[in-house]
Amino acid sequence: DAAAAFRQAGREEQAGKEDAERVLIESYLPAAATEAEIEAAIAAALAETGVTSLKQMGVVMKATQARLTGKTVDGKSLSEKVRSRLS
Repeated sequence: DAAAAFRQAGREEQAGKEDAERVLIESYLPAAATEAEIEAAIAAALAETGVTSLKQMGVVMKATQARLTGKTVDGKSLSEKVRSRLS
């Protein structure tokens, strides 16, 4: 995180600017999906697709992402959650 790097370097003014920019940018992004929403979407996708094999993880990912349309979701985190459910 850029603000933390500036703070570590003793540049508090620049860190404050970075924080303000982050808040401004985040105000334009869609709301983040909650953990409960993510877990519910994964469960529904698994039930809908009937996938039980890690080899078909892509099918579950696509179905899960479709259920979370309009929400911000970290793809890596989502992938790890789906992978753990299929393992």
